[in-house]
Amino acid sequence: MDNILEARGLNTFYGRSHILFDVSLAVAPGETVCLMGRNGAGKTTTFRSLMGLTPPRQGQVIFKGRDCTGQPSHQMARRGLGFVPEDRRILGPFSVRENLELGRIPSRQGTWNLQTVLEHFPSLAGMLERLGGTLSGGEQQMLTIARALMGNPDLLVLDEPTEGLSPVIVGTLKDLVVRLKQAGTTILLSEQNIRFAMAVSDRVVVIDKGHAVYSGAIEEFKRQEDVQKKYLAV
Repeated sequence: MDNILEARGLNTFYGRSHILFDVSLAVAPGETVCLMGRNGAGKTTTFRSLMGLTPPRQGQVIFKGRDCTGQPSHQMARRGLGFVPEDRRILGPFSVRENLELGRIPSRQGTWNLQTVLEHFPSLAGMLERLGGTLSGGEQQMLTIARALMGNPDLLVLDEPTEGLSPVIVGTLKDLVVRLKQAGTTILLSEQNIRFAMAVSDRVVVIDKGHAVYSGAIEEFKRQEDVQKKYLAV
């Protein structure tokens, strides 16, 4: 099966600082791949490289068989890459309904619309007129994922989705990701919560100091206690 996304030898810089060193990864249709690593390992920079927010100086981003390296983020969204950033980027002065509607991409067709989104996120149904800025952290996380799905992405990218959330909300989010997987959604996420990653992922890529140091199926990764201790401080 052809991969929906491939990152090939990404080298990305912030100014003169070299952050990513020949990072490669791939995601197949219907798969959930988790990029794991400590804070500052390069996870967010990898995603920014994929989205064209911080284009790599070397390497390629192949999305749906096309070289999309360095294309701006709005074009990547139109091509079908839905990005949920770590800081969520909820528009506080806008209602939940308006935040969701802003996620629509008219050129993209699919099964996701306001009705189907609310079926997967029933907690949002009762707060459609609330302002985004009044929501809790967990509610905002649900809203930003729902907003990305409104664009009917071919690949959903989640950057640190459990960061700063309570254990109860993390459990709710885990159940949501599992449901999305079962519905056939292709997902790439970054995560430090190893239990969460093991519960939702098919494969794991570990990144450390800007290098991809491990890649394997989740069942194999569960047995790699030395990798977990060395790179994830388990």
